[in-house]
Amino acid sequence: MTTEALPADHEARNRAIGVGLAALGAGLFSLKGVVIKLAFAEGIGVSQLLTLRMAFSLPVYLAVGVYAWMRLKKQPSLRTYALAAGLGIMSYCVSSWLNFEGLKYVSAQLERLILYIYPTMVAALSFFFLKDKLTRRHIVALVLAYAGVAILFGAEIDHQGPNAWLGGGLIFAGALIYAVYVTASKPIITRMGSTLFTAFGMSAASIVFLTQSGIDMAFHSPPPVTANGYWLALTLAMVCTVIPSFMIAEAISRIGPGPMSAVGGIGPVVAAWAAVMILHEPFGWPHVASMVLTIAGVWLLAKPKITRTAGARTW
Repeated sequence: MTTEALPADHEARNRAIGVGLAALGAGLFSLKGVVIKLAFAEGIGVSQLLTLRMAFSLPVYLAVGVYAWMRLKKQPSLRTYALAAGLGIMSYCVSSWLNFEGLKYVSAQLERLILYIYPTMVAALSFFFLKDKLTRRHIVALVLAYAGVAILFGAEIDHQGPNAWLGGGLIFAGALIYAVYVTASKPIITRMGSTLFTAFGMSAASIVFLTQSGIDMAFHSPPPVTANGYWLALTLAMVCTVIPSFMIAEAISRIGPGPMSAVGGIGPVVAAWAAVMILHEPFGWPHVASMVLTIAGVWLLAKPKITRTAGARTW
């Protein structure tokens, strides 16, 4: 009995740690939109803010990456490193740029809600391109999640006008790219480990973007940044990027992308609270209804299935 209990205890502890990391990482990530809005108020542009974010975070990623690389017992293949770099560029450069641009036109609450529905995008992509079965639960989850986003999007149009379509579209495109990143990262994390994968992918993305930014600044001088702007950029880089990126990668390796996205339901809640308290964004029945519907839809899609024969949960 003792030998059987130990693996079960270890699995429970491993899952508990994964859930905790997913919740905390999602909460910190969700503050990103609020910090970006505050930085925009300081006069910092999208490319300038992305440059500062990556310049502050790159030394940390490089240091952690070297440490993780030195502790490897078996080196991953060059192809694995190339895939990690490609995924990092896809998520950290392309998806981030779309997200930052979209935030110029919509609220931080809508931004977080749109980003949160990426598991539904994974289900839809799997159905159309991988011929995966779309179950009744999938359909209900998709209807709930997108109904929630539609309610808040309608409220945004009333406040922001036609620009809400542009902002929402940019953020949706960024979320779609992030959905591909989360889905494709699982096998790469298995080969490299979550720490090395995150550090290497983010370092590669930062080097590519900073190189491009340096070339651009040689021809166009950016406006000066205030002291408060630098502090906001540092907060964005450390608190809303570096720390949660390692947490989320480790959570994916422990519990998988599905449960991680379900636990991430804390993200829209934290984002709404911070947006109302710090940015003084409106919060009424459309925000409550949209949040409840969207979180319910994603939770339904990502919740564990019950295996009847074994009586155990599979994630």
